This record gives sequence, structure tokens and C-alpha cells, in this order.
Amino acid sequence: MAAPAFAVELNILVTAGYSPAAGFIPSADVHRRLYDEFQAQNPDITLKYEILDPGPSGLQKLLTLASSNNLPDAVIVDGQWIARLVQSDVLQPLDGYWSAEDQADFHPAVIEAETIDGKPYAVMFQTGMRGLLYRPSVLNSIGLEEFPRSFDDFLAAAEQLKAEGITAELVPAKATEEPSTMHMLAIYWGLGGELVDEEGAPVFFEGDNAAHLATVYGMYRDMVAKGAMLPDVTTMDEGALRPYFYGGEAFAIGGSSSGVRQMWSELPELEEDMAVAPYPMPVEGTEPVTILGGFAYGLTATDPERADAAWKFIEFMTESKNLGDICEALGNLPVRNSIWENNAFFATTPIMASFKQMYDGKMQTRPAVPIYTAISSAISSQLPGVIAGTISPEDAVIAARDAVMPEYERQTTR
Repeated sequence: MAAPAFAVELNILVTAGYSPAAGFIPSADVHRRLYDEFQAQNPDITLKYEILDPGPSGLQKLLTLASSNNLPDAVIVDGQWIARLVQSDVLQPLDGYWSAEDQADFHPAVIEAETIDGKPYAVMFQTGMRGLLYRPSVLNSIGLEEFPRSFDDFLAAAEQLKAEGITAELVPAKATEEPSTMHMLAIYWGLGGELVDEEGAPVFFEGDNAAHLATVYGMYRDMVAKGAMLPDVTTMDEGALRPYFYGGEAFAIGGSSSGVRQMWSELPELEEDMAVAPYPMPVEGTEPVTILGGFAYGLTATDPERADAAWKFIEFMTESKNLGDICEALGNLPVRNSIWENNAFFATTPIMASFKQMYDGKMQTRPAVPIYTAISSAISSQLPGVIAGTISPEDAVIAARDAVMPEYERQTTR
């Protein structure tokens, strides 16, 4: 059926993984179905989507589009971009659209992460909590029933695994990659570290914060030096770790709940033999702090008619039933309470129950400040040197500081 002559052509930028163009077929199927349903329910709106890179180049593209007054009407963004995009007038506030009743169904930390100066600017629709994915069968083969909680105990288990020709752990340590930083932050925050102060100024290089970051860097250095982790992690993202896990060469890999479904599809036996554990901690009495973060829908249209149409789309895609279908298809963790309560997959699947324990435990969002992206890039950029032994953990903290502060000065003096 042809669209009405008065139809609004809604331009949206979406990441490939959360669109009909997804390479993971279940995601492509559910998004294609929902896009078709939205079109059928809203014949006065015509959807036109394009793909946005989920990494730094995607952020830069949005900033460039904003500078040329060529923004789309709605967009999917990484949650860590929100503060920067608000600062640059890319995202529009949602307080006139998003009801308090609907917001109440979301985890409070989600609302907090999306709110700036009292106004919400995005709707987070999933989270991909990170931990160490491992095979319980391999754990049992070395005489252990529980995943080691302390770093010392983990290194002891690593020696047993090494004797069997198995690398204990692989986590991404690629420079300027956000997941590399996220795996570090869970430990850093668990030790009590802070990235920024209450005013949003970087403080990760000061006092105890610097000591905690150096400790985390030291853990990576020590794991590689002791043969518990391969030095090749400095060239790997999370996807590159999986073949080592599938082939039994690595016992545990850093991964996200968002990748579980795809891993099951690639190696079906993992559905019965894969679990998740929090990161072992270097200090007794401390626990890792799970990072709550994920992708979000944002409104970029300023024309009232186009903004209304864009909100209809965002509201449809983040409605509890539709969002539950998306999360189930991909294995993303829901951020709506009603999905946890009503979706059988999340209520009954053991590994999702383990992720839910992390979700219900200590949790923190990345700071909603413009300088965060520079901090993240600077911290992960030091990992290759630390692992190679060309820079000490302490000097890596200083180098990260020196990379961040010029950008902070630029941002605060504009």
C-alpha cells in the first residue's frame, strides 16, 4: 500500500546490530518484523534508516552532521556519548514526551545515566554486562567447584590450567577500544577508584585513584608475565577472543551478556556448558562493580511534527513487549523491570539468572560527562605498553593523565 501523500519520511541512524541489517540473523529478523509493524500501525510515517558506526567514528559523524545542520530525526547512540551529544546540542530533551509512569519501569540507574540537568535525553534499551565467561566442565576438571574470587586464587588456578595447555583468561586490551576500558573499570571501581569528581573534572590520576588504576594495570602485566593471559590480547576485541574459547585454548574470556546468544549459535554445546563469573579481585574484601551501560535511542529532530513522529518510533521500539522480544533474540539484558518479570527466557535461563545477580548487585554507570570518552581512550591506550613491559603501571597512569588534560582544558574553555 502506498504511503499517504502527507506522510512524514522519518530519517533514523541506527547501529547495524540493532536494525534489519544486523549480521546476526535473529536480530535482523526481529527488527525487520518490528519495523514492518510500526509502518503498518503508522501509515503516515515512512521509515528510512541508515547505519551508524557504533564506535568513535559514529560519534564524530553525529557531531559533523550537527555542525552542518543535517541531523536525522532519531538515532541510536552509545550511552557514553550522551553527555557529549547534549553539550553539542545533538540530542533533544525527552521530558515533554517520556511519561514518569513509563520511566518508573526502568532501572533507576538507567534514568540517572540519561538525565542531565534534570531532563532525560535518551532511552537506554539494553545493557551488556561484562564478566568472565567460562566452561564449568573445565573448572571441574582441575578440581574446582567455584570460580576463584581472589586474584591470587585465580593465578593459582592459572598454573594448573597452564599445565594442561590452557590459557586461563583472555580479555580485550586493544588501545582506544571502549570494551577494553569497561573490563578494567569493574575492578577499578570495586577497589574504590573514581574517574571524575563531582564537577566532572578528571581525578583518576590523583592519590588513591592513581594507585587503584596502577593496580589494575599491574594485574594485566602480571597475568601475561605468568602465562595466565596471552600478550596478543592487545590486538583483540571481544569477538576475536571467541575462537580461543571455542577451541578450548582459553578457559575464560571477557565477554558481554549481549554476545551469549551468538556464542550459542556458533557453538551450540555452550548452551549447556557456559557460565559467567565476576572478575577476581586483588584486594580481600572487595567486589567488582558491574558497569551498567548500553545503547540508547535519542531524539534529534527539532521540527515539532518530525519530533512527534520520531518519538512514536522510539516509544514503539522500547515498549516492554517489543523490547523484550529484541532482548531475548540477542541475549541483551533488559533494563525494564517488566521484562525480567514477564519474559520466560530471562526468568528461567541459568546464565541469565547469573547476569541478573550481577544486575541486582553493585552497579555503576560511566560518568555522564563530556570528558569521559577521552578518559576511556587514554586509559585503554596504555594497556599495550603495560603488557609489553615498556611502561610501568604507575607511568601509564601519568601518560593517561597527560593525554586527557589538554582535551579537558579545551572543553572547559570553549
